Amino acid sequence: MRVGRTHLLLALLFPAAGPSLRLSAQVTLSASLGARYTSPLARDSIVAPFDVRAALAPAAAVTAGLPLQAPWAAELTVDVSTSGVARHDADGTVAPITHLTTLALGVVLARTMPRGFTVRAGVGALKYLPSEQIGIFRDGSGGVAPFGQVAVAWTPPPPVPLARRLAVEARYDLHRFLTPALRNEGFTSSRVIHRVAVDVRYTLRGAP
Repeated sequence: MRVGRTHLLLALLFPAAGPSLRLSAQVTLSASLGARYTSPLARDSIVAPFDVRAALAPAAAVTAGLPLQAPWAAELTVDVSTSGVARHDADGTVAPITHLTTLALGVVLARTMPRGFTVRAGVGALKYLPSEQIGIFRDGSGGVAPFGQVAVAWTPPPPVPLARRLAVEARYDLHRFLTPALRNEGFTSSRVIHRVAVDVRYTLRGAP
């Protein structure tokens, strides 16, 4: 009787676990590393013209993907970049302000294309994390900003098997930016920020 109950329990557990095990086996995991350009965070030309800019930043991302009906896939991406922020005056003077880390979480729809190309589009949420509260961040960095993004990646023809897991990717996203300090200084409208990243993506797990 006990053996029969054990067999019944296993029969109930394994069919229930089967879909989740198959789902785990299908998930792909990739990492990318590159550089990101960010358009000026603030600009004023009323009194003394100046820009507040983030420097060219190293950018890294980790992406988990789940294949949908071919050639589509759904992806979840965590992206981080970090660089210095400085004020650039019209006379060429540069005054460092602080160090800034940007953390983003995105949901992406990807589609494979002929000749090794993959296109992506998605939305997400982004948060600025300054190392200290100073300058335009003296009253904090504000809330979480929604963003939209598009990307295109290209996998070169594989001369060796390892190359099939490598891809060169260009990513573009935009969001609106306005900190409490800027608002207190009379900036009533948020500024559209454009970001462009070029990176190399490597598939760690699953089919590229």
